[in-house]
Amino acid sequence: MMITTYEVFGQEDIAPALGKIRSGSEASAEVMLSVKDTIEEVRQRGDGALARLTKRFDGVSLSPDEFEVAESERRQAWEDIDSDAREALLMAEKRIALFARESLAKEWEMEVEPGLMVGQAQRPLETVGIYVPGGRFPYPSTVLMSGVLAREAGVPEINFCVPPGDGGFVSRITLAATTLVDGCKVFRAGGAQAIAAMAYGTETIPRCKLVAGPGNIYVATAKRLLSDVVSVDLEAGPSEVAAYVDSTVDISFAAADMLAQLEHDPLAVSAIVSESSDVLESARGVLSGFADGLDDPEPRGSVSLVLCASRSLAIDFLNALAPEHLELMVDEAQNVLPDIHSAGCVFIGPYSPVALGDYVAGPSHVLPTGGTAARLSGLNAQDFRRTMNVISYTEQGFRSDAPQAKLIARLEGLKKHAFSIEIRERS
Repeated sequence: MMITTYEVFGQEDIAPALGKIRSGSEASAEVMLSVKDTIEEVRQRGDGALARLTKRFDGVSLSPDEFEVAESERRQAWEDIDSDAREALLMAEKRIALFARESLAKEWEMEVEPGLMVGQAQRPLETVGIYVPGGRFPYPSTVLMSGVLAREAGVPEINFCVPPGDGGFVSRITLAATTLVDGCKVFRAGGAQAIAAMAYGTETIPRCKLVAGPGNIYVATAKRLLSDVVSVDLEAGPSEVAAYVDSTVDISFAAADMLAQLEHDPLAVSAIVSESSDVLESARGVLSGFADGLDDPEPRGSVSLVLCASRSLAIDFLNALAPEHLELMVDEAQNVLPDIHSAGCVFIGPYSPVALGDYVAGPSHVLPTGGTAARLSGLNAQDFRRTMNVISYTEQGFRSDAPQAKLIARLEGLKKHAFSIEIRERS
């Protein structure tokens, strides 16, 4: 594990530090080319390409009729896990569902003038695809953090794609979690090829209106490249955490959270930000001590220690970084929140670790990365719906507004727009 210190003593120091911190998590030209080739192959050859690419990238031979995981297999997985695991998943599902329901926009209407009613109606997307990472670890939490939101939004067709492991098997705990998303389907497919399959549709995997879920740099790149073909939630991966700390916090908390993010992906961005050089030196020592005590003799990845000359510079740096996860572990951390405007999710206080947010707090852990939190929000249930505006005039309301509408139509030179109003005035 590499530990690098950066100094931010003025506004001019922010951009160079960010460039170096983010350099390892950006998609290379080679990654872009590989993903483009994968997408095109799936677009042209459907299931056949998916089978070939699964063999190439996952080392698993599957025929198209083996892509979908049978519902009976998923139900059996639920029965096979122990009662403590079932209880934990049910607790998480309950919290996520509660938060999802509260985040949904409500239908509304109002009379803005006599004879004119306006409002908004909500409709779920008909078919959505959700990517659940596989690889070294199972992610039942992502099943819940994405699928429960789609379910609460009312989506009738939810499709999960999960990379197959040895022998084509999907983790039992991941399959068990899918049983809590009623009516879903699960397909053995991973990587950029799975994103392309959900975007274009194949003979087996349905074409989706929206593709959501986190993934590695290949998955994130595929979502970006396919955003003109299918709606995508956000760019979620590789993972990121920044901790803003001072001397009031046990620095081992922040150090442990850095290592937790690197556990996801060695390309993860992990940064500890402080105005105290003593605090950062303590962080360096604790990180090194943790690393020496891990089973992995050479933890992969990099942790950045960012020394800022003032609180205002620290906040400016954090907003420019726009991290996926931001931990505020300073004295009176709640008072810092109003100054934070760019983060996927903010964790306030030393006892609000990212790990609790990952699993049981309630808000989705599918969050924007790569600095996109400056313009994007985390995944929420409303993302699985579309909003329709509604306008309703009575004849009285129509005749009241017709003159102004005709005037604007003529100002724009659109005579037929004006005529469509006039013909009603004559009735």
